[in-house]
Amino acid sequence: MQTNRPLLYLFTALISSVLVLPACGQSNSKKTLEQGDLKSIDSTQTTPKDLNKLLGDLKTSMISYLQTAKPSYTMDDINSCETILKQYLADMLTSKNKKAGMKIVKKTILTLNKLNSKTQETLIETGEREQIAEIIILAASRKGYNSVDEDITEEWRQW
Repeated sequence: MQTNRPLLYLFTALISSVLVLPACGQSNSKKTLEQGDLKSIDSTQTTPKDLNKLLGDLKTSMISYLQTAKPSYTMDDINSCETILKQYLADMLTSKNKKAGMKIVKKTILTLNKLNSKTQETLIETGEREQIAEIIILAASRKGYNSVDEDITEEWRQW
């Protein structure tokens, strides 16, 4: 039986990259970002992929509704919402304790309230409310500030 050497080399390179690359640049004391554990992430790292995906899904949903229903919000409003939530995630990454974390939550919710008010309450409706709350709650819970079942947004949220 004859082997296909180029295919064998490609397979070997692929297997090597799968086994070697994940270990590059990670210390043994830190978990991977895919696990989404904010406690072990320092400020030089980025938001876990699952939180970025939730944020991307929210933006996609808002854009889709903008294109089909013609609500009273604009693409600028969607981008503002995304910026507010990205800032929240960045601030939460660097927060040092629950008190500081809850100040970040409050500030974010109040800022989103103003943005939603500007759009005649059309930017954040039921579906968006659930997605935004999930992002906020999940990021804070990964810092140990709340449980994933605890709605820490409700106290200040008007949407």
